[in-house]
Amino acid sequence: MIGRKPAQPPAPQPAAAPTPPDSASTPHGESTATPAGAEPGRRRAREHYLRGNRFFAAQAWRQALAEWRQATRLWRPPSADTRQRRRPWAQLRAVLLLLLTVLLVYNAIYMLFPRASMDMLALNAGQQDQRSWWERWLDTGRPAPLMPGQLGLRDWWVQLRERWLDGNRREGHRREEGVASGIPKRWAELMRRYGRLGAIENWDLDLPLISGNGLSRMGDYGRAVQVLQDSISGTWDPARLGNLYQALANVHYYQGYALQQDGLARYDLRLVAKAAEAYEQSVRYAPRALSYGNLGWMFYLLEDYERAEDYSRTALRMNRNLEYVQLNLGLINLAQDRVFDAFANYRDVIGRQPEDEVYLGGINDLRELVRDKPGRFPHAYLMIGLLAASQGDFTQARAALERFLASPFTGSNWRHLAERVLTDMNTAELER
Repeated sequence: MIGRKPAQPPAPQPAAAPTPPDSASTPHGESTATPAGAEPGRRRAREHYLRGNRFFAAQAWRQALAEWRQATRLWRPPSADTRQRRRPWAQLRAVLLLLLTVLLVYNAIYMLFPRASMDMLALNAGQQDQRSWWERWLDTGRPAPLMPGQLGLRDWWVQLRERWLDGNRREGHRREEGVASGIPKRWAELMRRYGRLGAIENWDLDLPLISGNGLSRMGDYGRAVQVLQDSISGTWDPARLGNLYQALANVHYYQGYALQQDGLARYDLRLVAKAAEAYEQSVRYAPRALSYGNLGWMFYLLEDYERAEDYSRTALRMNRNLEYVQLNLGLINLAQDRVFDAFANYRDVIGRQPEDEVYLGGINDLRELVRDKPGRFPHAYLMIGLLAASQGDFTQARAALERFLASPFTGSNWRHLAERVLTDMNTAELER
């Protein structure tokens, strides 16, 4: 008996294809209608998806799966795409915030450093600020070198010690107000107006120094001397004493200085002597090349030529570029009949080709010499001619050189020099 074959299992049927959505629906029943402004990637994803549905309906399983995978890769969620579009704006905002932070930190840091009060006062009170708004905003006061009228770390320590010795801060204020009694309030008010840290108290400024300079410029020399002398007697700090004595010397000097109609000056030698004494005290506490140079000039006016020469050479050892000190040294040598040395000093200044103000100052000093001692120093006219010719003032140079040649007390070598300079000027005028 032929046995019956065992029943075979039915052939496996393919998985039921997903119901193909219509043209306006997605596998989740959501609308797939592509907006008019949709991105090309979304349109291509929908095309692959519909093509996969058609392959599925034709029982082409692999092709359908490949199309659906391609559609998945092309599809991007709207939220991720929006974040991608917003990313450049977020980066720009971060950069702007960083720049703003840097500027604010820049201002905050430099506001903590002291400023040179005298320079700031001259800038804001003496002339109109022509800078742009941006330049003024950025000018927060970079650290300045230690100068008169500026508070540094050592000044703060000195003030703390003074307050401690006074007993308390209130007594320190009372003492300072006593020293500065009668001082105009405008100087402190200017500092408050242009201060970056708000109101500035009186003990934050060297009011006697500022007020002494201000009173001197206004011509009130008596009050300026009183303020500075009272302040000198009430301090022991060497740096501050050097500044106060220098200011006192300038007050005495300008009190005895009178400019005449012809552009030359006359001096009250009694006040010049007081200025020299104050300058000697100033260099004792704070040696400066300019102070030594001024001492040389004042002792020249007092006809103490030995001390004038010593102080002038000290100034030049400290700073070789002080042209006015070289001119003063030429005067000192000329006043002692050392014509060769004087000529070397003037030749050195001429070789530097300085500004016209330097030439003018040297010429006027020589004119004052021949005015005060007529006929005593004929070689002064030669030096005037050399300076004026180098400056380009041929008229004044020719007049001075001709007057020198007319003098009977000149040597032949100097006469040849004067004649050669006259010839060179005539040649230069013909070539113009």
